[in-house]
Amino acid sequence: MPKKDGLFCHSVDGVNFFQVDTVAYHLSVLKDLFPGGINMLSLFSGIGDAEVALHKLVVPFKTVVSVEKSEVNRNIVQGWWEQTNQKGTLIDFDDVPRVDGDQLQQLISNIGGFDLVIGGCPCNNLAGSNRDHRDGPEGKESSLFYDYFRILDLVKCIMAKPN
Repeated sequence: MPKKDGLFCHSVDGVNFFQVDTVAYHLSVLKDLFPGGINMLSLFSGIGDAEVALHKLVVPFKTVVSVEKSEVNRNIVQGWWEQTNQKGTLIDFDDVPRVDGDQLQQLISNIGGFDLVIGGCPCNNLAGSNRDHRDGPEGKESSLFYDYFRILDLVKCIMAKPN
């Protein structure tokens, strides 16, 4: 297994993935903090590694807002959600760059805010055997990194406003 940035990851068809157990290890502190459930915004959800990791830790979901461009991946997450009989609500959006402040405001108003914002942007231009070009964070895929922080800032601003 290659080691990258202190986390173990593996590669399938040239795409890097973190092991669910590694993700669970890093999220394990949340188990005691959210015994009644968690509201999570999952950006670049992929096939739901963070969701699976929290499920393995027995952290219940109140609401998961999953944002993933790939319809195949969204269907995998939906199928896993149903097969594991999740009690919370799964909401999905199809593309991180299209998530805007109005959508986030409405979601936050409806669910009471996010306890966790998590995500890992495409690294095609950064690392691994799937590197297309050495364009760094300005590359076509890896520039989506900036959308993660744009959305995180929007969430923080919206949640900081008094009701």
